[in-house]
Amino acid sequence: MSINLRAAGLALIPLALAFGVLTAACGDDDEGGGVAVIDASGSVVPGPSPEPDPDPEADPEAQPQAGVVGDKPDGATQVDIILSEWGIAAPATATAGKIYFLVQNAGPEDAHEFVVIRTDLAPDALPVEDGRIPEDEVDLLDEIEPFTPGSSASLVLDLEPGSYVLICNIAEVEEGELESHYQMGMHTAFTVE
Repeated sequence: MSINLRAAGLALIPLALAFGVLTAACGDDDEGGGVAVIDASGSVVPGPSPEPDPDPEADPEAQPQAGVVGDKPDGATQVDIILSEWGIAAPATATAGKIYFLVQNAGPEDAHEFVVIRTDLAPDALPVEDGRIPEDEVDLLDEIEPFTPGSSASLVLDLEPGSYVLICNIAEVEEGELESHYQMGMHTAFTVE
């Protein structure tokens, strides 16, 4: 008895299609389930998985949220910072050790971020590419991601004595022109003693 494998494969297609539909219908999109596909030989093989949900932090169109204020750690020195268009109001010095930065975005219109960089360069002398400080080319210690005007956020760092620069590193195109918060004056020197 001989079996025509091609005919047998074609006979299995409806079964494979039903299996593929069931697999697709039962798949959990949150777990990346794909759809079944029938290859040229009539075999059912996994299809491409759906694209994962985009990372909101990687989405340049993501809207900034209100800042988040954490508790001040015991023994930390509080340093109050005010960000506004186009400057940073901050004390010139602080004592070495644990520092609790309480950062207010006074806006009035723009979201701002708060970045702490250790450097001996003047606040307005940092390298700039496309309106931003290339964060991989400086000693960036930490940052608060962009947050909305009218809100506050906090950051805790253990800082050694030395020279630092505090900046907003947002650069965006507004009405066809590059708006670099850093280049518009959102930088200040900060010394830890």
